[in-house]
Amino acid sequence: MADSDFDNITPADLNLSGKKPPTDAVPEPGTPTLGVAEIERSDEEKKRQSRILTGIFFLLLVLVGGVIFILPNFVSPPDPAASRVVVVDTRSDTAAPAGQVSPFEEAQKLRQREAAQTVLAELLDLQESLEDKEAETWAEERFARVFDLAAQGDTAYREQDFIEARDFYQQGLDILQALDNDLPNVFARYMATGEQAILDGDPELAETSFNIAVLISPDSEEAVSGYDRSQILAEVLAIIEQGEALHEADQFEQAREFYRQALARDSEHVGAAAMLRQVNQDILDRDFSAAMSRGFAALASNDPEQAETAFRQALALKPQAPEANAALEQTTGQMTLSAINIHLDAARDLVTQEQWKQALVEYDAALAIDPNLVSARENRSEANSRSNLDNYLETINNNPLRLAENAVYQQAVGIYNEALKISGDWPRLDGQLRTLRNFLERATEPVTVHLQSDGLTRVTVYQVGELGQFTNQTLDLTPGTYVAVGIRAGYRDVREEFTVGFDGQSPVITVQCMEEVL
Repeated sequence: MADSDFDNITPADLNLSGKKPPTDAVPEPGTPTLGVAEIERSDEEKKRQSRILTGIFFLLLVLVGGVIFILPNFVSPPDPAASRVVVVDTRSDTAAPAGQVSPFEEAQKLRQREAAQTVLAELLDLQESLEDKEAETWAEERFARVFDLAAQGDTAYREQDFIEARDFYQQGLDILQALDNDLPNVFARYMATGEQAILDGDPELAETSFNIAVLISPDSEEAVSGYDRSQILAEVLAIIEQGEALHEADQFEQAREFYRQALARDSEHVGAAAMLRQVNQDILDRDFSAAMSRGFAALASNDPEQAETAFRQALALKPQAPEANAALEQTTGQMTLSAINIHLDAARDLVTQEQWKQALVEYDAALAIDPNLVSARENRSEANSRSNLDNYLETINNNPLRLAENAVYQQAVGIYNEALKISGDWPRLDGQLRTLRNFLERATEPVTVHLQSDGLTRVTVYQVGELGQFTNQTLDLTPGTYVAVGIRAGYRDVREEFTVGFDGQSPVITVQCMEEVL
């Protein structure tokens, strides 16, 4: 078989991506597209060659038989006397013509081509299968590598280097086989991403993830269910949002109906199920608290029978609730009401004395018995605010130098103005405010500070500026803490921190470098 026979089986540029080639691309002459048709033509060519070789083999058998059995009858033995030895130079006669390929080499080429085509066919089949599973989306880089290897294989194929072509095709096939083997893990990842997207309220991501999962495993009921759920996720989220709005407004029963509607659309939605459990718990807590409040109100009205009924209703809602059991026991002797009154009376006395911290303790004790006492909660809130104000005024009056900071000063002014609005007779508060006002007024009044130096030290006062070299100098500074720094060549720097107080006294500060640096 001549070299030209191989020219008829070179593949065209492979297009593994499945995309249509550019319209201006012109295929090389004599390079038909490699695919199913090429493989079929290759099979037909092999069959034709096999029939030719069989015919040649039988023809040679006939010729050999004729030479052995028939030719001797027509040829006379040679005359030994007339015979002579003739030396024939067979080198030029027996050598194969230049450029010819031996039958053995042709056969090897055919085998190599068949091997390359076999790998290529397997690669194309697996590529198509993976593309159906959107592998180009979740394995973009590796798919691009397969295309590159296939292109290199095509080049080698056209050059009739079938061994190298097969190697390139095999590398691409190995990558696709690895992707195919990894499909269970990819499926699991997209399923997990889809589930999380539903939890996060991301319909688009959920749909994309479950769609790929379905393409990878069309028979998976979980994947199909997830995809179906993603299609109605936006609707489910809107229903849940309506329920949450009602829930925040304490309209629990109405909110519960919306959560149930959401679960009717998607029975597997974790968020809707959690909200339904929460609203049911909120309804239970509300009804329980209401029953407990009715019981305590009955005790306050000296009606233990009605109190017992209410507490038993509370126990029916929460059989293990310790507060309900305790309240039921207390109804026999009206001890609950007495204890509450004791704490409330003590709290009122402490409020009159402006002992706010102690009053808070008493209000907390009363609310520990009955958390639903509206008046106790309101009075405790007021006592807590007054306690915070008292702590602030005491702190700032005990350390007025903090007013040197502008932020602290502005805060103190604001609190002072708000505190003036408090009505009533509060001697302790009045005294605290008078003290604070005095500090606020002095905080902006400069005090003369005398600075002394040796005329050789360069002096800088932080927050004021550089004063240079001097022997005596004065500064007018508002109350606060300051730092003066002295610098002199050949001497160790000095730092003096001094305070300008609210007493109006003029401090004397000495800043001079005296310690030489060796």
